[in-house]
Amino acid sequence: MEFWLKTRYFVPNSFNMREEKVTILELEGGEVNILNAEKEYVKLTKTGLFLCKAGSVTLTIDGTEYHMHKGSIIVYFSYSTLHIISHTQNLKGTLIGANLETIQPMLYNVSNFNALFVIKQAPCQAISETQYKTLSQHITLLKVVAEKAKLEKENFETTSNRPIVEIAKKQAELLSYSLMLEVLQCYTNLTPNSRSFSRKDEVLQKFITQLYRNYRTQHEVRFYAEQQFLTTRYFSTIIKECSGKSPTQWIATALLVEARNLLSHTNMTIKEISDALTFPNQSYFGKWFKNLTTLSPLDFRKGLPEKNKEDYNFIDVVQRGISHVGDEKGKVQS
Repeated sequence: MEFWLKTRYFVPNSFNMREEKVTILELEGGEVNILNAEKEYVKLTKTGLFLCKAGSVTLTIDGTEYHMHKGSIIVYFSYSTLHIISHTQNLKGTLIGANLETIQPMLYNVSNFNALFVIKQAPCQAISETQYKTLSQHITLLKVVAEKAKLEKENFETTSNRPIVEIAKKQAELLSYSLMLEVLQCYTNLTPNSRSFSRKDEVLQKFITQLYRNYRTQHEVRFYAEQQFLTTRYFSTIIKECSGKSPTQWIATALLVEARNLLSHTNMTIKEISDALTFPNQSYFGKWFKNLTTLSPLDFRKGLPEKNKEDYNFIDVVQRGISHVGDEKGKVQS
């Protein structure tokens, strides 16, 4: 979500939890040409929120127009299309964006997936003064913790003090999760609009729920399609259209998040992890993991640095002949 790049901002070096990134930008609308999206439609590459602190802005997301003012928030999803229609000179706010891979493990801890689809139907909401203060406090603290994590990571490169780095990262993860829950609270009183909740939305919702329950053992798209009595082809088309990611990419991401978590936070052997995630064998798991992270599972566990990649391109993995991941067609502006 880099369309705010020409504004003054706070970026904790795009706080990196291995490949995942969370970006926090402070926006001021008085600067010249701060919004690249004013001139053309922009395809968003991240998921996140914008909290309006002063002034106002009128924008469209996927063709629907929204007007924001102080005390309102909007939640956006990756692969949505943004266009800025107008904004006041005194516009101020905070923008937080994250890769879906960063948010996904947090979403899996949200038992009520319906709230996420309510947000998709009505992403822009005016919030109470209490909610505004609470979100602002969370964002301020997240900045501090993210900066701390960044500094600890830089120190780690020279001092090898990995436990401190891991603690700082975990603090940032937990605070990000807490912020997400606060955002969900802002939408709890809304009820789904059955007219705007399409059959395709329902298919995506059920897929995410099924994926959460079965990704460790079910890696094939056909399984999830059959759960909804759909052909694999039609099912894949719907998921790609509604979420911007193919079902195989969703499955691969879920597996990767879990694999990295088990490598980082358990004493399970690599074979045990491979078995727990239902890979054919340890060798296959190792090749799959390395193609996604540039590290073997053992090197990842040792904390060795990965090659610098802005975002993991799943098509590269597909071209190497690794299954479990899907083809990402087309380029997305970032």
